[in-house]
Amino acid sequence: MLLDNSKIETIAVQLVDVNESKMTAKTENNDLIQIKPSAVAKKDKSFWQSMKDIAKAKIWLPVTKGTHQLLQYDWLSATPVI
Repeated sequence: MLLDNSKIETIAVQLVDVNESKMTAKTENNDLIQIKPSAVAKKDKSFWQSMKDIAKAKIWLPVTKGTHQLLQYDWLSATPVI
């Protein structure tokens, strides 16, 4: 699930393992966490290919601190107006 609430506390992670059912990431403190993709994302082949490409490039991603979910936007862009 991609979240879009600007009041959610985030952490930065790098994906270290991506397969068609789960993602493992490391935090800035080198802790390993599981990223929880949504049911829709689990079935989306282009989503998984994008995540593999991001992991290969070692790009840092924002995720929610408590639930470890990907955000819809990054921390450099403006929060979308809904």
